[in-house]
Amino acid sequence: MGEIFTSLQGEGPLLGRRQVFVRFSGCSLGCSYCDTRAYLRRTESCQLEAAPGSRMFIRIRNPLSVDMVIECVKLHAAPEVHSVSITGGEPLEQPEFAETLAGELKSLGMRVYLETNGFSCDLFSRIAEHIDIAAIDVKLPGTVRCSRDQSDRLIENELACLRRSSEMGIHTIAKVVVLQETGERDLERICREMPSVDAIVIQPATGQCMSELKLLALHSIASRHLGADRAMVIPQMHKALGMM
Repeated sequence: MGEIFTSLQGEGPLLGRRQVFVRFSGCSLGCSYCDTRAYLRRTESCQLEAAPGSRMFIRIRNPLSVDMVIECVKLHAAPEVHSVSITGGEPLEQPEFAETLAGELKSLGMRVYLETNGFSCDLFSRIAEHIDIAAIDVKLPGTVRCSRDQSDRLIENELACLRRSSEMGIHTIAKVVVLQETGERDLERICREMPSVDAIVIQPATGQCMSELKLLALHSIASRHLGADRAMVIPQMHKALGMM
């Protein structure tokens, strides 16, 4: 486990909702735009925020049990909390722990928000019954350091996760991070193959300056395939606000 804290959701259509974040450590992908590089590898300890919004942290040595994580989440529980965000790193790289944690949170009446890169539809399917909201990345070619064949297999799994999530009635968000060099054809191909989702978020990589013309063009592609009411361009607002 990497850290447990309270903040406001800074990405996508749930922007501004208060969440308790449970961040897993460890991710095998090497995305060029990763903003949580400190958690690409497993960490020796977990940072627990002592009180919501305090930014005062207590270090707890890993590994934490599911029961310990639940108790940490309870410290941050409040009526204004929208949901618990299971994020990373990559939660699906610890599937048994993630599945048990999500199930326990759900049994306590908490809404569960999963953020995943969707690298394995099989692993996603194991946890899906416990998820209320799924934000699933779709990694466009060139954003992950891997071969084209590996990139194609990753995208196939991500699209399968979106399809599975939608079929199960989970509120499904597709997130597509775009770079300056992102081609319209790559997004066109993805949108053409994407199943119906509740929202598709085009997220400009933080720190990159893109023209309004380009963003409008990318938004038009997403709108044409998935609907204008579901397509949106939203940057990482928590970065702009200096929040976790």
